[in-house]
Amino acid sequence: MANNTLRLNGEISSYQVWRVNQFLSENKGKPVTVRLASPGGDVASAVQISHAFAEHGDVTLIHDSYNASAATWLFGAKTIKMYSDCMLFVHCSSKEVFYWQKMNAEQLKQIGVANADDIKRLETIDRIIADKYASRGKRTSDEMLAMMKSNPWLTASQCKEYGLVDEIIEEKAPSKAANEMVSAFRNCSIPMPEDGGLSDERSFFQKLAEFLGVHNKAGAPTPTPPDNTKNTIMNKKFTNVNTLLKVEGFDECDTKVTLTTTQLQTIEDHLAELQGKVENNGNLEKQVSEKLDKFSEEVKNTEGLDAKLAKIKDAFDKIPAPVQQPAGGTVTDEFADIRKDPVNNFLDE
Repeated sequence: MANNTLRLNGEISSYQVWRVNQFLSENKGKPVTVRLASPGGDVASAVQISHAFAEHGDVTLIHDSYNASAATWLFGAKTIKMYSDCMLFVHCSSKEVFYWQKMNAEQLKQIGVANADDIKRLETIDRIIADKYASRGKRTSDEMLAMMKSNPWLTASQCKEYGLVDEIIEEKAPSKAANEMVSAFRNCSIPMPEDGGLSDERSFFQKLAEFLGVHNKAGAPTPTPPDNTKNTIMNKKFTNVNTLLKVEGFDECDTKVTLTTTQLQTIEDHLAELQGKVENNGNLEKQVSEKLDKFSEEVKNTEGLDAKLAKIKDAFDKIPAPVQQPAGGTVTDEFADIRKDPVNNFLDE
């Protein structure tokens, strides 16, 4: 990924705040892009990220997934774009009431428990969020608050209509959310959209039974048996991938190979590790450069690590070499005859 593009995946937290601040500081004064796939998260962290975007001044935010909650109002970005097949979920703030359930202010009122302070706090947060939507969008704060209470999943065109995004990207992004994203939605008590590739709730055993013909879901087509007429070969040429996954090769049929989810996760983890090393190497280069700059002003004004090191080497090369003592142990002074003092050492003349 380009140095001016940051990928944010997962819940918004203090760690994501650190990543954003680090990224923006390394690209100060430059236009940057942040690609976002998040179910939301900590409100305070989202506020910090939004402020960091605004202070930088030239951030393009791209929604390229099913984003929800606090991930929908990072309005400090200069430009907000969204893929045409993605969605945003907006809702009122909530708090954990039971171990397994979160409730917003209206739900707390309905259960009739002594929780006036929690209700007041949640209503205050809701009003702040509604004001943020209204400040960026094309509706009043009251209209946005009413929309939040209806808990809608908004399509890209609806987001453009409300003014939550500035531009819709027509090029298709992956329209089916990953299992990790679906789990994150459920952990955050966010309802699944009615369509968009997230509504298939069949278990593994149901899908297996359908494939074997034991049970066929109503309206579902009968699985097509595998075509045994096609030749299958063992592809061993991707040696780096084979080494990473600890396999001899992959069965290839009609130029296609099949990977398990475990193998894909191994590749994903390896790529994330490499990306981390690239980012850390950039930080290390910056630290080394700052230490070399302390050598002299001339070095400080020189661009590039290699050039700085060359300047330092030139400086050391100009230092006279020490007098080497002969192997016999006696130092020969070739200027001994002119070192005699004829006035104070006349008896030696």
